[in-house]
Amino acid sequence: MTRAALALLLPLLFLAPAAHAAPAKTPKVLVIGLDGARHDKLLSADTPNVHALLNRGYGARSALYGSGMAQTSSGPGWSTILTGVWPDKHKVKDNSFSGNALASYPSWLERANRANPALSTYAAVDWKPISDKILRGGQDRKYVLDGDTAGYPGSDEKITADAEQHLRTNAADASFVYLGQIDIAGHSFGADSAQYAAAMRTNDAQIGRLVAAVESRASYASEDWLIMLTTDHGHTAAGGHGGDSPEERMTFVISTGAARPAVAPKLVDVAASALKHLGVAASLDGYAIGSAPADAFDSVTLKPRQDETGVPATVLGWTHQGPAGWTVTTSSSMPQGVAEWQGWSFTTDEFWTRTAPSQSREANVRARGVFAVADPDEWDDKGSPSSSGKFDSTMTSPAYDVTGKSSVRLEYGSHYLQEGTQRGTVSVSFDGGPAQMVKTHNADGLAQQISLNVTVPPGARTAKVSWRLFDAGNNWYWAVDAPRLS
Repeated sequence: MTRAALALLLPLLFLAPAAHAAPAKTPKVLVIGLDGARHDKLLSADTPNVHALLNRGYGARSALYGSGMAQTSSGPGWSTILTGVWPDKHKVKDNSFSGNALASYPSWLERANRANPALSTYAAVDWKPISDKILRGGQDRKYVLDGDTAGYPGSDEKITADAEQHLRTNAADASFVYLGQIDIAGHSFGADSAQYAAAMRTNDAQIGRLVAAVESRASYASEDWLIMLTTDHGHTAAGGHGGDSPEERMTFVISTGAARPAVAPKLVDVAASALKHLGVAASLDGYAIGSAPADAFDSVTLKPRQDETGVPATVLGWTHQGPAGWTVTTSSSMPQGVAEWQGWSFTTDEFWTRTAPSQSREANVRARGVFAVADPDEWDDKGSPSSSGKFDSTMTSPAYDVTGKSSVRLEYGSHYLQEGTQRGTVSVSFDGGPAQMVKTHNADGLAQQISLNVTVPPGARTAKVSWRLFDAGNNWYWAVDAPRLS
C-alpha cells in the first residue's frame, strides 16, 4: 500500500462507531377519573400525589357545558370524557341516558381496541352506569362495582387494589380507573366541608399507589406513559350539582405529557390525547393537548368589569380592542348601553357566562380561550337603550392573502341564539371592494362549526371578512371563535 493510500485509510479506521437511535418506547395510557372533584378544592387540599403529577406535566381548570346543552351530572360528564365528543353528539343529557347515541360514539378504549385488537384495554369503575352505558364494549378486562350499594370508601379501595395489580403485572396499554368517594362526600356534606377534603386526601393516596404500580413495572424503562387526571363536574359549597354555577361547571385536565397548551384544554381533549398517544386516528370534538389550532383572539389584553357588577372584580374578561389588524365598528346610531357589550367584545367563558347564567351561554363549548361576542341582551341592561335605537356592530378581520386562488375556505366557530328582528351576517370584501354576503344567521345555532367555500374574483389579492350583528334590541347574542381563511 502506498503512503498516499494509507493516509486516506487511517482516518477511517479511527472514526467513532455510528450512533444508533434508541428503540422507540411502547406507548401506554392511564386515565384516572375523580367524580365530582372541584379543581380549586383539589389543589388547595393536602394532595401531594396530584401535585406531583402537575409538576411532571401540565394541568388547568376547564369549563363544563350547562343546561343549554346538558346537566352538569355524571352521565353527560363521563360520556363526554370517554367519547371525546360533546353532549349534542353523544346525546347524554342527564343520568337517565335516555335517547343516547353512544353506539355511534364509542369510548376511547373501544376505539383503541377496534383499531388495534392486540392492545390490552382495561377499566375499573364503581359507578355502574359507566360500565352499563358508556363502556359497553372494547375492554379486555373490566372490574365493576356498584358504589351506591357497595359503600364508599370501601369500593374505591377495591377499585384501587384491582387496578394496582393490573397496572403492575398486565400489558396495560390503555386503562381507565374511576374513583367516586369525592362526589359522595360532596353530596352529603358539601364542597366546603372537612369530609370533602378528607375524601380528596384518600383518593390522592390511591392515585399515588396507581402511579407507583406503573413505575414498578419490570418493563417501565422501555415504556412511554401518559397519565391523565380529570373529573366530570364540580360541586356547590353546600353540596350538589347539575346546574350552571361556576362551581358546578368547574372541571380540570391534568396530564403528564410534554405539551403546554396556550389555553386551557376541554374535557373532550382527554380521549383525543389518549388516542393520539396510542397512535390511533379518530375524528373527535377534542384535540390532543397542545394541538388545538392557534387563535388570534387569545392574544388580546383583557380588562376587569366596568358595568357588569355581578362578575368578580378579580376576573379579567373583556375588551373591545381586537388582535392586531382586527377592527370593531359600532354604528353611530347605536345608543350607549352596558360598556362591556357596546358592540363586539372579546371575552372568556368565565366572564361572559357570569353576566347572565342559565341562558345557554354555557353551551358555547367549542370556543376556547378568548372569543368574540355581540350581546344585545346584555347591552340593553343599562337604561334600556333599545327603546331609542338598535344594536349594530361589525367585526372585521385583517386582510388575508388570496393571490392566485380561485376559492378559499372560511371557517369559524359560531354560537348564535335568535330572537325578533335580530340578524347576523358574514361578508367578504376583496381588495377593498364592496362586501359580498356569504352567510346569514337568523335561526338558533348553538356550538356550531361553520365552514364556507368562498369564490375569489379573478386577479384578487386580498380578502377581509366581516361579522355584523344588527337590527337587535333586547334580543339574544352571537359568539364567534377561531376564524380562519385558507
